[in-house]
Amino acid sequence: MTIGIIGFSRFGQLLAKILKPYAEVYVCNRSDKSQEARELGVKFATLEEVCRADWVFVSVAIGATKAMIKAIASLVKKGALVMDVCSVKVRPAQWLVDYLPPEVEIMATHPMFGPDSAKDGAKGLQWVLCPLRISAARLKEAKDILNKLEVKIIETTPAKHDRATAVSLALVHFIGRGLEEFGFGDQEIKTMGFERLRKVNETVTNDSWQLFLDMQHYNPYTKEIRKKFILALKRVNKKIG
Repeated sequence: MTIGIIGFSRFGQLLAKILKPYAEVYVCNRSDKSQEARELGVKFATLEEVCRADWVFVSVAIGATKAMIKAIASLVKKGALVMDVCSVKVRPAQWLVDYLPPEVEIMATHPMFGPDSAKDGAKGLQWVLCPLRISAARLKEAKDILNKLEVKIIETTPAKHDRATAVSLALVHFIGRGLEEFGFGDQEIKTMGFERLRKVNETVTNDSWQLFLDMQHYNPYTKEIRKKFILALKRVNKKIG
């Protein structure tokens, strides 16, 4: 079995690392990352070579995903399974449906972890699957490998995913970025609650600002959640008097 990964940034490298025991992995990237590929024991290839794999993961920035899906539409082989790994699902799922030919199987996915949270492996972490156009046999094949990774598989719809992550992901990043803007940092006198907030701040700021903007802009439910949260803070502040 072969797996192709388009995009070899921090997450693409994590994806290659955890999947290479189960397949021959090919990766490509806009810039030359052949050295990183060699260090991971995977093959740095052209976009055309990557698209000939049995599974193809689109692992580029959310804002670049639509263009990339359109670009590979004529390159992926018949019967291949194409998946995205975006942290939003409604729009990428629609792009997969709209631009990939019917002879290609498609599934929107979201590994609910990153290079920091999965530095010791993905065991016990969540991986969301949104089957779109995929056979029962191919879905089982995908789940079999994810079960070997010992992740918790959550099968849902793109809309349900985005409603949930508007709170569990986008709001958390919004709070973390707010702490950063506030100037939140370590200090000598502190509580466990303080340390938990500091961890949130550190975790979200390890990700790029572009990822933060994309998850706010491309999830259709985040704007409403942000407004509700800001109003809640104002109500709490008013109660203090």
